[in-house]
This record gives sequence, C-alpha cells and structure tokens, in this order.
Amino acid sequence: MSNQKRTRKFVFGNERFGGSYTPGEFEFNFPEDMTREDFEKIFAQRMNALHKRGNEFAEEIFDHKSRKENLKPLSIRVKPHTKEFFKSHSILSPRDVLEMYEEFNSGSEAFINSLIEEEKELENELLEVQEKLHNAKLFKEKLAEIEPESDILTDEGKMAKLQNLYEDTEFKEIGNETPVGKAQSDIIRDIQIYNTQDVHIYTNEYLIITVYTNAQPIGYYFKNEYSDEDISDVIDHIKEYCEKNDIGFRESENSEL
Repeated sequence: MSNQKRTRKFVFGNERFGGSYTPGEFEFNFPEDMTREDFEKIFAQRMNALHKRGNEFAEEIFDHKSRKENLKPLSIRVKPHTKEFFKSHSILSPRDVLEMYEEFNSGSEAFINSLIEEEKELENELLEVQEKLHNAKLFKEKLAEIEPESDILTDEGKMAKLQNLYEDTEFKEIGNETPVGKAQSDIIRDIQIYNTQDVHIYTNEYLIITVYTNAQPIGYYFKNEYSDEDISDVIDHIKEYCEKNDIGFRESENSEL
C-alpha cells in the first residue's frame, strides 16, 4: 500500500498543454505550436497579476511559501527546449506551473458550470418566447374569426341596400351572363319607354333613370363580377345616346353602397 501511495500520479491540464505529477517527479508537456515567447508572456501576466495585489496578498504569499518549504523537491523531466525555458527565461518554477494549472482547472470547471447554467436560462427564455409567439398566433386566429365583415358587400347585400334607398324603383341586374351589346340595348329601350329626362351613374356601380315627373321608375345594378371595362363600354354608349337625344347625363364619384 505504501508503494502505491508513493507512485500515485496526478494529471493536470490536457493532452496538448499540461502534464502530470507524482511524488518526486514532475512532467510537463509543452505544446509544439506555441512559441517560447508566448509561453513566457502567459507566465509574466500571471506574476504581474499577483504583484498587483500588493500588501493584501502578502500574508497569503507567506503562507504559500511556508507550505512550499514542506514539499519535497521536484525533478524535471521535460523536452529540451522547455527545460531550457524554465532554466534561463521563466520567472516561475515548475511547481508554480503545476499550482497554476490546478487553479486553472478549478476555474475552468467553475466557468463551464456557469456556461451550463446560462444555457439552461437561455433555454427557459426561449421556451417563454416560443409560448408567447404561440399565444400571439392563437390570438390572431381568434381575432380573425370575430373581425367584422368586409366593406365590400355581396351582390345580394347591395341590392337590398338599393331597394331600401329607392323604394319605388325597380332594379335590374347586369352580370357576366349579359353581353355588353344586350346591356346597352336594354338600358336604351327603358330610356325610350319611360320618356327619360335624366340618367345618373353612381361610381360605375348602378344607374338611375329619372323621368319628367321626377320619378325614378327604373335602375340598373352592375354586379361585382362585371368587369370595369365592360361597365365603361356600356356607360360610354349610354352617354353618347343621351347627348344625341338631349337627355341629361350625370356621373357621381360617390354612391350609397
């Protein structure tokens, strides 16, 4: 058992940049791709940080040195250029390196744990955001269900509105089933029958025929399906007929629909 304790090995760092320690021996792996200057800079920064702590760190340094005095000397077994660095250039001893790595490893573990905690917090925040987005989507869908009907009325709705506005007027509908020529001839025939005084067009949606007694016996409604081009052709033809026969013709940009 005593031999096993003496030969127990402690590993620090990693395969690229680290080493191992057994009682009486210290082995350090220096990275092939790191220059001696970079390595020295790391150690110099470490020592400068310790010196900056000044008097507050004095007692800790003293205790640290006392603890070192009780340790057995270390034998160095490293690559030649690393050994040369410790001997001629480094202000840290191999034991300083070992203790530095122990602290680094402890700090790294704490840092990794903090990253894990941050990851968990971010995951929770992500879940909250996803839940809010889901609720917003549901709210939008519900809102769409209760939105008022479109401002564009159906043909049935417009006809019902016209019949309420013009109680004594008969309305005829013109849609895709009615050719442009027939629509023109039907309207002109009614203009002739009722001895028309005035034809009034409302926003290419409907027209009203007014007779000499100011009555409005007949009207024509252009369905939603009827193209603007066809409506324009019908209206242009009616306008031309009215001008030739001294019948009033008006166009309004506003309507009650």
